[in-house]
Amino acid sequence: MNSAVEEPSSVIDIRKNRLRSNLLLELYQSGDTSINKMARLFHASIPSATGIVNELIREGWITETGTGPARAGRPPVLYGLNSKKYLNLIMDINRHDTHLVIFDLHNQIIVKRKVDIKLDDSSTFLEELFKETDTFLKFHDIPYSKLWGIGVSMPGLINSTQGVNLTYLNLTPPGVPLVSYLKKHFNLPICLFNDTKATTIGEHRFGYAVNKSQVLTINIDWGVGLGILLNGEVFNGASGFAGELGHIQVKPDGLLCHCGKIGCLDTITSALALIRQAKDGIKNGRATILSQIVNGNLDILDTSHIIEAVHAGDEFSIDLLSTVGTELGKGLATAVHLFNPEVIIVGGLLAEAGPFISNPIEQAINKYCLSDFKNTLSLHISKLGPKARLLGTQAHLFEHLIVKEFS
Repeated sequence: MNSAVEEPSSVIDIRKNRLRSNLLLELYQSGDTSINKMARLFHASIPSATGIVNELIREGWITETGTGPARAGRPPVLYGLNSKKYLNLIMDINRHDTHLVIFDLHNQIIVKRKVDIKLDDSSTFLEELFKETDTFLKFHDIPYSKLWGIGVSMPGLINSTQGVNLTYLNLTPPGVPLVSYLKKHFNLPICLFNDTKATTIGEHRFGYAVNKSQVLTINIDWGVGLGILLNGEVFNGASGFAGELGHIQVKPDGLLCHCGKIGCLDTITSALALIRQAKDGIKNGRATILSQIVNGNLDILDTSHIIEAVHAGDEFSIDLLSTVGTELGKGLATAVHLFNPEVIIVGGLLAEAGPFISNPIEQAINKYCLSDFKNTLSLHISKLGPKARLLGTQAHLFEHLIVKEFS
């Protein structure tokens, strides 16, 4: 008897919670709206939608934000997410440094800090990260109780379902997933996400990929990553590893890649490869202003110096970027034939070179792609820059947490 009575109630609760989570997701993704529009969107009656909105107001999820334009009569009341309900911590980790960023639920950055800890495949990296994070939150008077969750974006072969990064297995004790280790320290929900996939979500929600369904994002950073948006969804592959464009072989007799293979695209097109090529050219006597920019200290030569030289008209640096862009374009031409995208978005450290990197990429795609694939294809330098990765991690975390909250 009890089970027969409880079952209908359980079904009603499930439907109600699904409606609540969908409503909050809609407000997060599209902004303020009226009860009438909510009812239409979710095929609910106006009294039902009103009841759910009132519940979410009492729970602190929704606030009244003003009134909208009226077609006739009384203007509709608008409702939106309460940005102060929770804060999220985003950890943007790369091989060069780490950024700690606090977002509210309106995607506004509250505080951020760049910390000088480089991603190293050892337990000391997490020890430093924990210390820096605790100091960061204490300095800004943000208790852990105010945080809803933590989103972590980083390079590597990441299986988000299992919470592991197979490229950096030595961060944690043997057999302990990275997410489990982070949860134990912070006692908060953790979302682990590949940096390029995070960038792809950021571009899809807020950048050039908005309202697009077939998109490639190329992340030219310390490695080269490819984000793939198919039918409006990020393509992960069987284990979450799809998009490692940097590890296709392009030079069978080339250099050893950090992955252990020979002649990967990473070895000739990544930020690390660009710096190495610049140093080799300078040592071989190439005329360039790079030595002046770094005051003769090649140990501190970075991509920012090369891009500075490019914008100053340095022929050697322009040639370097042209070669990198051409090789990237060849690799992307293969991806274009495989996925037939409508947009390619260029991001990462080298995207700061603007047309000096995008033009040779585009020229190589034009040269190596079948003409029919190019008719509806456009290429853009990301207008969001590094923020695409932060916003993508925040969006992924929000969507994960809101489903969990009302499951």
